[in-house]
Amino acid sequence: MIYYALKRGLTHKQCIDQLISTCGDEAPPKTTVYHWFSEFNRGRSMLTDEFEEGRAKSVVVPQNIDAVRELIMQDRHVTYREIRASLDISQKIELTGHPPYRLDLAPNDFSLIPSVKNK
Repeated sequence: MIYYALKRGLTHKQCIDQLISTCGDEAPPKTTVYHWFSEFNRGRSMLTDEFEEGRAKSVVVPQNIDAVRELIMQDRHVTYREIRASLDISQKIELTGHPPYRLDLAPNDFSLIPSVKNK
């Protein structure tokens, strides 16, 4: 409906009002409507996921398992790097950030709090 509203020349607000009148409580949030309006304005016309940079090029599937098994049978001294290069497997590791401690816990280093240390 959002794509159709954009093609009809409606604004964000008009589209949101139309979605609320049509879907009621099931209407998508305003942020979702704004997001898709901007995506469609940029020229996107499909709702399927697009290829994202950094996504693994291969996964554990029977075809890859068979290919690795075949490489090993051909040359038992094949290295991991050679297997990775021949199958175009990415070695990129994505780290997720998190605080080094839980923010909801009080510090247990009483040297930081002199008044407690002196009691």
